[in-house]
Amino acid sequence: MSAISEELRTEQFVLSLRGVLPYVYEHAWQSVLDGTTLTRTALRPGPDGRLRRALRPDARFRLQIVDWRATRAEVQDARLAERLAGESATGLPLDRAPLMCATLIRRSDLNWTFAWRYARELMDRRAGLRVLEEVAEAYAVLLRGGTPRRAATPPAGATARGATAAVATRAVGPSGSRPAGAVGPRPAGAVAR
Repeated sequence: MSAISEELRTEQFVLSLRGVLPYVYEHAWQSVLDGTTLTRTALRPGPDGRLRRALRPDARFRLQIVDWRATRAEVQDARLAERLAGESATGLPLDRAPLMCATLIRRSDLNWTFAWRYARELMDRRAGLRVLEEVAEAYAVLLRGGTPRRAATPPAGATARGATAAVATRAVGPSGSRPAGAVGPRPAGAVAR
């Protein structure tokens, strides 16, 4: 871990999802993020000590998929809490792209937990909510057999220099779940957490 990674905080979203197809979900994330600089952005200190953006052209979003079904629910909850606390306590290596990590945890045959963490230097919370919304839309398109549209620009609030400004109105997961802090009406069939 680099020294500068300890100075920067991360934003973390945790979603409860039902009936996710993990490889389709990963493809939805890739379709949203690969069209932006968000997955290719790394940070390095400049001569003045300030962080500068560096693009890594070969970087791609990767979703870690784990299966905890063989573990009792209370042990799963303890493991999840420990994992999230550990991730929050450590920074991301800022000299490597992407400046985010994501894990999809299978908790039962239908229930999943999705944990996504990214450096706040990469984007703000509103932009993170917009990314979640775009992934949900891409996932729905993929499930219908379509091809999701690629993002032309980074989402609103992305601080990877040169991002455009727009407002996120709601955020939902692929099964209708919403992250904490989501705004707007809860869609039909949404799972409250």
